[in-house]
Amino acid sequence: MRRLNIGEIGEQLDKWFRRAMPKHEADDPATPPEAAAPAGDGLFAALLELEATEPDDGRTLVICQAQDAGKGEDSCLAVRNGKRVFLGAFDGCGGSGAKVYSSFGGHTGAWAASRAATLAARDWFLRDDGGDLADAIDRALQDCKARQPAGQLLMGSLSREFPTTVAAFAMSVDGGEAAFYWCGDSRCYALDADGLHQITADDAAIRDAMRNLREDAPMTNVACASRPFVLHQAEVKLEKPALIFAATDGCFGYLPSPMAFERLLLKSMRRASNLRDWKRALDGAIRAVSGDDYTLTAWIHGFGDFKRMKKALAGRLAALERDYPVEAGEEALFAQWERYRPGYERLLQIPDSERDET
Repeated sequence: MRRLNIGEIGEQLDKWFRRAMPKHEADDPATPPEAAAPAGDGLFAALLELEATEPDDGRTLVICQAQDAGKGEDSCLAVRNGKRVFLGAFDGCGGSGAKVYSSFGGHTGAWAASRAATLAARDWFLRDDGGDLADAIDRALQDCKARQPAGQLLMGSLSREFPTTVAAFAMSVDGGEAAFYWCGDSRCYALDADGLHQITADDAAIRDAMRNLREDAPMTNVACASRPFVLHQAEVKLEKPALIFAATDGCFGYLPSPMAFERLLLKSMRRASNLRDWKRALDGAIRAVSGDDYTLTAWIHGFGDFKRMKKALAGRLAALERDYPVEAGEEALFAQWERYRPGYERLLQIPDSERDET
């Protein structure tokens, strides 16, 4: 995939902000209806009916957009159960999951996988019976596989049937520890007054976030129906107010650096007067640079509301623009990354199995 250079990104973002931000009255883009489900197929009907709902609590933000309307392979979740919230981003893997299935209305296995995983995660969280999330997702993907006629499934050592990434977190609305769940290269982050922090470690051959933007390392672990997978889990105590969010790689994978992603988040926030404005600005800023479906689900933790968060993070944007200028060339950009990286990786959760190997 072609990534834009720094100059192109700056031009596109500035054009978008000038064009879009004054139009406060504009509604969010409508999502065209999907194809009709085959009669009697309850699973396909459930996948079609899955919508990106957004609780009206002033603290939740949901963006889930497709490059090709009606065929997007991302899915998202934002749900509340009592005093706990669960948010997630799921990216159906369109390479190994590109095969289309008549039992899913001609949609790809990646399309079905991300939605099946979302439904499984939602039901697991609302059921709250102590079951295992990985098992719930695996059962949902196996259900997709079981509905395929004999001989229709993919074969080969590199293929994956119904593959999807997972990046999700659960926490109390009152704060404290958050439980993070992930596999693949979708990520969970925290953005606080000290900057942007990646929390979940990519399941990829290259772990360095800056190098991965240039080398696009293959994933080593995703949820799928054809082979075992690992759903990592980590408990993280959040010491500071922060925006906690899950995002698919369409949000960050087309930018030149992790610093640029933080700048995009903060710059779009600076131009917004409320959470709805910020959602519109952030959606447009990502759309201006992304070449993929993109999904971001966020929870405002500890600030109280959007206006307090914006005020608390205003100083961070000024420091970011001073210390990490966008005009830097490639060599200078990597030098910036070495300064930025310790803070960015401060909350990074390395799976226990990899810690044991070091």
